[in-house]
Amino acid sequence: MTATLAAELALRVLATAGIVIAVAWAVERFGPAIGGALGGLPIVLGPGFFFILRENSVGFAVDAATSALIALTASQVFLLVYVIGARRSRAILALAALSWFAAAVPLAAVPRMAWVGLALFAAATLFARRVTQRLEQPRPPARGAGGWGVLLLRGGLAGALVAAVTLVTERLGPALSGLLLTYPLGLSVISITIHQRVGADIAISTLRAAMLGISSLAAFCFVLAIGLPHLGAALAFALAAVAGIGVTSGLARLAATRG
Repeated sequence: MTATLAAELALRVLATAGIVIAVAWAVERFGPAIGGALGGLPIVLGPGFFFILRENSVGFAVDAATSALIALTASQVFLLVYVIGARRSRAILALAALSWFAAAVPLAAVPRMAWVGLALFAAATLFARRVTQRLEQPRPPARGAGGWGVLLLRGGLAGALVAAVTLVTERLGPALSGLLLTYPLGLSVISITIHQRVGADIAISTLRAAMLGISSLAAFCFVLAIGLPHLGAALAFALAAVAGIGVTSGLARLAATRG
């Protein structure tokens, strides 16, 4: 393995691990609404698409970004199932993961058009938020149980899986690359970590906030998909990152105001 490749893999691992740890800390420090908003930062998709752009054609990256945008609808299904079953099933993470695959398979057949992906994601977000609205309950301040060592380990494992997926994108093709980049590895680790550290009530509130939080990922993918053909890789990527971070910042600011 070359030094450059090793550095790339390390960046991908650290990016994913960092957001998992940051969300867990933010939930305990600032509350679920802000933690859920931070969960949508494009810290995983960003490095993934950076390397896709560097190693593949613009057309490949456009298809991957559009596929990722469409696949984000499946992430809302994952969050919906987890929130509904958080108080009922010990196997909720496995059920949520299966629901993601069940949603992702038909979504793979959707025409790869950015506006279609955005419309699907918006509809799924509104539906998931409305269905789970009554599941939130008054909650005490979050106090984490368990050490940070386990959290660091989980973050590192999630990062390693993301690195492995992005490492083989050239062999997977744009559609499958975009699909797998949006598999909610980070959300899976965040979900089970928050659930085990501070309980189901806080996990439900955090993941309902994350339903809005991953709008930043949709903004990132949408801007990247429509910008690449006209603006070039560097400018389109920069604008996509600004859009994603801007959405997260706005949601965090709104949560802080309401809190």
